[in-house]
Amino acid sequence: MTQRDERAAMDLTADLERARATRVAIEELIADPSLLGPDFQPVRRLADNVLVAQKATGRGKPGTEVGDTLSLLEGANSLGLAERLDWAWRCHAFDVALESGMAVELHLTPEPATYAVPCPPRLAVSFGRGRRELKVVAELHEDAFADVPRLRRAVEEMRGWGWGLAVDDLSSEPSVVSALSWLRPEYVQVNVALPGHVGLSSTKAWLDAGRAVGASVMALGVDGVRQRADAELAGAEVGRGTLLGAAGPKPVA
Repeated sequence: MTQRDERAAMDLTADLERARATRVAIEELIADPSLLGPDFQPVRRLADNVLVAQKATGRGKPGTEVGDTLSLLEGANSLGLAERLDWAWRCHAFDVALESGMAVELHLTPEPATYAVPCPPRLAVSFGRGRRELKVVAELHEDAFADVPRLRRAVEEMRGWGWGLAVDDLSSEPSVVSALSWLRPEYVQVNVALPGHVGLSSTKAWLDAGRAVGASVMALGVDGVRQRADAELAGAEVGRGTLLGAAGPKPVA
């Protein structure tokens, strides 16, 4: 065996070990969702700073291969565990929100892999309580639009649960702009963390299309006074960012 072959074998072994460790870590989270985050970040009305919602984001156990949100999602998708993980995470977020007495909207991002996948029986009680007692808003990101027929079915299901919709800042995607007419979301988002983004004609068209179907504008990335000024320039009613409140393990009052 040459040195190149030996290195390739070592790299393959390391990759397999990482995949094994990631699977073990994610399976542990699925079995015990209380080990998942979540982090809650406030969404505030810009006119008076009143709390209107909390955005919940999941994460794995610190110090593991899936300790941050992106690693957790990438690992789950690569190993075919996204459906099971997303249901576990979603119901855990419901439980934490309910235990905290949260009365404002709960915003979360369902994974497209979970669309049309029924809730596991062991989580049915948490999901049922969440449906009855929480005001849930599902955020749709770019990956949600990869399969539009599937998305349509998922939106119909979520609307049947009484959920609202928020669409991520996809102002550069003409197909998504046109989809607002049938999505009719409660919110369209604009990313004010990008310098000059608010002034683009495509951003204006995006926000105008959202307002035309009755959506409120939510500014993302309100991390400083410049971003807040851009949010106001965009006509955003609500916003999320560190200037308005950092994420934490429990919903803020």
